[in-house]
Amino acid sequence: MFPRRGKPGPSKMKTVGIIGMGRVGSALAYTLDRRGYDIVVVSRRFSPGERAAVQDKQYRVVTLFQMAEEADLVFIATPDGVIESIAEDLAKTAPPGCPKAVFHLSGAHSAELLAPLREKGVLIGSLHPLQSFANVKQAIENLPGSFFTYQGDAALIEEAGSLVEQWGGILKILPSPESKVIYHAGACLVSNYVVALAAMGVCCLGKAGFQEEEARRALVPLMEGTVNNIAALPLPKALTGPISRGDLEVVKAHLQVLEAELPEIRKVYRLLSSFLGELALKGNNISKETYQELAQIIKTHN
Repeated sequence: MFPRRGKPGPSKMKTVGIIGMGRVGSALAYTLDRRGYDIVVVSRRFSPGERAAVQDKQYRVVTLFQMAEEADLVFIATPDGVIESIAEDLAKTAPPGCPKAVFHLSGAHSAELLAPLREKGVLIGSLHPLQSFANVKQAIENLPGSFFTYQGDAALIEEAGSLVEQWGGILKILPSPESKVIYHAGACLVSNYVVALAAMGVCCLGKAGFQEEEARRALVPLMEGTVNNIAALPLPKALTGPISRGDLEVVKAHLQVLEAELPEIRKVYRLLSSFLGELALKGNNISKETYQELAQIIKTHN
């Protein structure tokens, strides 16, 4: 489709345009620049002709028309709510045949947000890094080696794979536009909701006399150990704690103290205990009788 270049460095499209210079856009610019791509950016924080800085690098800020004219490939790295309008503006602005392809980075939305560009002969796709980006520094560090999911035009799969290869990552092709939402829900549960669980753990340790920062530092090695278990073992075998060993008296004690001290957290504990019980039963960690007893305890403490 496009001429290949030698490795290392970009294998097909040389000039990359990035719309939006937040955490993800900045990480894309920096990491692709280091891999030999030419970068131009559009950002509401900078005027055309200025330079946008990311750590020790600076990138030329251009207009939307200039980006469409110069870039082989464009990433829309903005909040989800404005992707469609940017695609419409780009479709109105772009010269014929420019750019060759556009990706958006939304995890939850399909490539169809970019449909106005397809009507202008532009290849479209959604390329989502399955990663957490708390700030620009962490984004630059976390992006390489990540899983990326792709959904969109089949003609862009090879290009998506080439880009992901530059990051040392792994590409997964999603089966349909509809699969994006359930995929993204799973990603949010594992990433965002882990932070919520950590906050609840900090609350519990606070009741036991820990200072907030002390509690956070104490829980991080425990969480890291759990992640190591998940990486090394099937999920039922990675499960530890009272439910995994059928110690239901401890579960009762937890529910009682949470009811007295942190009733909102008790609600979450009950819901997760039911799910953990099913996981423990599936892995033969506990007997069916123990699982049924757990279910009764959870029901009693409704």
